[in-house]
Amino acid sequence: TPKISHLGPPHRSGLPGDTRQHEQSLLDEEDGGERMSSNHRGRSYQKSESLEALLDDDSTRHNHQIIIEGKPGHLWLHRSSRPSDDDSLTSRSYHTGIHTLESVTSLLTETAHKIVDGSFRFGGRVSSVRDFGGTASIPSEIFNLIKNLVGAGALGLPSGVAAFANGPSALIPASFALVVMGVVFAYFFLLMGRLCSLTRAASYREVWEITMGDQWAAIVPLAIVLMASLGNLAYSMILADTTKSLLLAVGFTVTRTQSLIGVTICLLLPLCMIKHLSVLAPFSFLGLSGLLFTIGVMALRYFDGSYDPDRGGEFLKDLPDNLQPSFGPVGASGVWSSKFLILLCMTFQAYFAHYNAPRFYVELKSNTIGRFTTVVASSFGFSAMIFILFTTFGFLTFGANADGNILNNYSNHDGLASCCRLAIAVALAFTYPLPFIGVRDGIIDLLMVQESKQTSQNLNALSVILLTIFTCLAMYFTDLGLLNAVGGGALGTAVVFILPALMFRGAIRQLGRIATRDQRREVSFTIGLMWIGTAVGLIGTVVGLTTT
Repeated sequence: TPKISHLGPPHRSGLPGDTRQHEQSLLDEEDGGERMSSNHRGRSYQKSESLEALLDDDSTRHNHQIIIEGKPGHLWLHRSSRPSDDDSLTSRSYHTGIHTLESVTSLLTETAHKIVDGSFRFGGRVSSVRDFGGTASIPSEIFNLIKNLVGAGALGLPSGVAAFANGPSALIPASFALVVMGVVFAYFFLLMGRLCSLTRAASYREVWEITMGDQWAAIVPLAIVLMASLGNLAYSMILADTTKSLLLAVGFTVTRTQSLIGVTICLLLPLCMIKHLSVLAPFSFLGLSGLLFTIGVMALRYFDGSYDPDRGGEFLKDLPDNLQPSFGPVGASGVWSSKFLILLCMTFQAYFAHYNAPRFYVELKSNTIGRFTTVVASSFGFSAMIFILFTTFGFLTFGANADGNILNNYSNHDGLASCCRLAIAVALAFTYPLPFIGVRDGIIDLLMVQESKQTSQNLNALSVILLTIFTCLAMYFTDLGLLNAVGGGALGTAVVFILPALMFRGAIRQLGRIATRDQRREVSFTIGLMWIGTAVGLIGTVVGLTTT
């Protein structure tokens, strides 16, 4: 049986202590493990004990986390325990001596039943060991994540600027706000991936249970289900209106309900039956192309003056008064109004894709944190650019009368605008499965469905039920502005800011002395962002509801 001796907390480089002291320790252990230096980095050694005894210890199996790291010929085992009278963790590190990795592996295999069937411990919690080598490439993940981000939220951003200003200079603080919020939301999205890597979990609920415990664990999937459900409901509402307008443009008279049922059965249902996000990559490119085409048309209509009263806009006669361009003297100074928070709350909805962060991380091929960072930075950066362009051309064209769905401001007789509606319909249709999968996975987590019961047949049945519910609700709800205000400001705050921040703090606390100073500082930074985001979200929700 390999002998192990107490070496104190590991060195910041990841190896426990000074190499020369380790070499002396190895020589001491070669002599039978009896001769041991009296001090290591200012801490006393404990008497050598066997690795078998350590793993057999009941307190180890139930109250400790075990971290194993090493290099050829050497293996270190770090054990951290949670004292019953304190939330902090105490850490111990052990060195297996000069024994080979094979001997230690053999011992671990023999005692594997004590570590629960191929599972490992993090802070006393069990998390299934998975092969996190997914199949999705970085370009595939970027396309899917951009499409997950850029959807219904982009169409309402010009109205967010119109809520606090009516002058073109308002776009300066608005654009700055979009960039800043994009960085913040990207950080929390990346944080969820890092937490999955740290805890080896594959869902929000697993990360919560490992870092925070079982208490209130049901809140996590519930919040995700509600937030993602609002996204699907918004998509269904927009698709109902857009499909109706498109059919009327080609001579087919249908009701809003009929158009909604038709697009649900013919398009949304097959898309929602998919099981892996990587399948959507080609369609994500198609939908993204549609969004870029829409931006191009909006830019063209702004520059050619088709909706400019000073240049005799040819399509103005088709618009009601409440959709006519309207400008005034309130520009960048409007940022001091409380209504500026409405725009910030709209970014909560626009940048929201965090319910799918664990899935994106798990499905990424060779999912190192560096590769995942590339996906997140590229996706959020490109999405921020799209949001700024949507906001700029929409607001510069219609000003204070920019509608919650900016495409409603364009004439039904504008051929290019009709093409944009078609492009947006296609984009939203192929984006629909992304939040839908988040809802489906959240319900599975909430109900704690066993993996053996997550068959294709059961998943398809659940998909049909959920899609039916969204379709029925979309028949009766038409106020997209109210939906975005409640979803972005209230539920988005919990899923994006509160839950990840608390889980990160819990994870670092469980690391105890193993946690670095930078990690502890980042906890303070994250908690600070959480409080700021929560305040903005709640106040913005109240202002948005009052305005609506």
